[in-house]
Amino acid sequence: MNRPDQAWRRLAAAARRAPDEGEPAAPCGFATRVAALGLTDAPLPAAVALLEKFALRGLLAAAACSVAAAAFGYSAFSAEQEYETVTGDLVTEILAQS
Repeated sequence: MNRPDQAWRRLAAAARRAPDEGEPAAPCGFATRVAALGLTDAPLPAAVALLEKFALRGLLAAAACSVAAAAFGYSAFSAEQEYETVTGDLVTEILAQS
């Protein structure tokens, strides 16, 4: 049990002796270059443009499917419908009546 404690003490002492260098500063003009690159109007590659077109069509198809599912499933949510049980399960029939 003495060996792990000795190793820990040796590592902690080495860490205390290490110089504190801090973080290096960014080079002069770095922020300006990054901002200039971010504001350029570079054309999109063909693959990205194609992906955007299909993504919009996929979004519209998903929206249409969700509207259709809500329309067809509306009868399950309406309060006016009588719930019918088609199973022969006694518990289901008792819970449906209450």
